[in-house]
Amino acid sequence: MTKEEVIKEYRVREILEAARRVMARYGMQGTTVDRVAEEAKVAKGTIYLYFDTKDALVHAAVLEGLREMVAETVASDEPSIPPLERIRKLILAQFRIQASNQDFLKTLIIGNSLDMGLESEAGREYMRVYAGHLDFMASVLQDAIDRGAIRRIDPHFAAFMLGEMLTGSLRRRLLKLASSPIESDAEAVVELFLKGIVALP
Repeated sequence: MTKEEVIKEYRVREILEAARRVMARYGMQGTTVDRVAEEAKVAKGTIYLYFDTKDALVHAAVLEGLREMVAETVASDEPSIPPLERIRKLILAQFRIQASNQDFLKTLIIGNSLDMGLESEAGREYMRVYAGHLDFMASVLQDAIDRGAIRRIDPHFAAFMLGEMLTGSLRRRLLKLASSPIESDAEAVVELFLKGIVALP
């Protein structure tokens, strides 16, 4: 990379991080280019060098935030440990990642007025990121199936349902319907996902 490319990449990353902080503080509607510029400590015109509109900036910030969380999840994986322990650790890691991005995720889950329609380029890009995450989780579950640790089930369906459980747990906390420690919520999801709700003899 040239020096100019390195500077551009660094500047864009700083702007996107600032945009996520502004979104977390003010919500989607309250996010403005002025506020992002102030948060990033750059001139408003600098933002327009990289993003044509506020919507383009917000879409890029959301996608980059989601990509970073997916990458963090993948990095936390330990393929060498027993399958059920591997799944458990990944669930716990995702709870920690959600907790460290809670304000940003609150904007997406509860106050989202962002148009992520699947027909738009931004919507399709969002789906590529989301599908990549589901593919990763499905591969972990497929490995557990292949090793006889969990019963045969469509791993993509199971990965999607696990994702919904995680999102639902976060939504429950954001709506102040739970005040238990994150670790206990994570363990409850592990238990529910791996064992279900049927009483065992």
